[in-house]
Amino acid sequence: MKLRYYADAPNVDDHEQIIDLLYTISDKYGITVDIERVNNRYGSIQVFPGSIRENSPEDVYDRDFHYNRTLGSNIDESPSQAFKASGRHVDIDGYVGIIDDGLIWATTYRGDSIGHGPDVDATDTTLGFLDQVATHGLEVIEEKYMDEDERERTVLEQFLAADVVDGTVHRDAVIGTSQLPDSPAHGVNSSVGKIVTRTVDAIIETDESDWIVQTAKTFEASRFDTALGQDLVRDRLYRLDTGKNTDTTLAIVFNTVPWELDTDAVPTTVDQLTAKTTRSVKRKICVGTSRTLPLHLPYSGDLI
Repeated sequence: MKLRYYADAPNVDDHEQIIDLLYTISDKYGITVDIERVNNRYGSIQVFPGSIRENSPEDVYDRDFHYNRTLGSNIDESPSQAFKASGRHVDIDGYVGIIDDGLIWATTYRGDSIGHGPDVDATDTTLGFLDQVATHGLEVIEEKYMDEDERERTVLEQFLAADVVDGTVHRDAVIGTSQLPDSPAHGVNSSVGKIVTRTVDAIIETDESDWIVQTAKTFEASRFDTALGQDLVRDRLYRLDTGKNTDTTLAIVFNTVPWELDTDAVPTTVDQLTAKTTRSVKRKICVGTSRTLPLHLPYSGDLI
């Protein structure tokens, strides 16, 4: 996946801001960016972290936009309506698109939201979208063409593909079944079952320990608390199902970790949030992203 700028924007200030924002996005999040120059208005671009190509607007439109049903579905109008003035003249300079095996989404308003009216979503404008990506990362991009379940599944698949852990993988594993009442009326899908049992994004069985993997979005306080709490509950249920002496590694897999985060503070924070008790169970908590795991193994000790 990458971001593509169809250059040059008609407004030189917009053009310069777009390049600056793409540079920031590449630097902060490692997201690939490139420029498809369909109208060279301002001369050479001196510093840019991605590739730059020059082609005619008609050739680029035919390649990226023409009869692109995926793009039309994601922007809620046909490419010809959005990017052909009066249905004839190709009008694509100044927009930014998401490329993933082809163009799958693009901004439909140049510049920022000022002047486009109150009903325009700022992230449908080129500068508004890039500003949000520069602030919040990959999540903003994925929201444009994935629903929440797809985004969480993508994080898990990226983690598994990274081969961080070599073992037997069980996706969407149901745990806590040992705590269900012994009655056909109280199965996993019953009202009781929904309270007692949980679904784990993945359990990976290895020779050393069993990994309990939960995925989340951008690493921030509220989401970290939620993911950590979910992992601890699932760890408890898993050990009740398999035996209390099971060695486990809890993996909290985030989609992105903000570049400015002081990751050195993560081990201490996890240590404080998971206070030791008198029960000795070997457990590690692993925090990281789907692309750079493991970021840390911050805690190993005696926990409930």
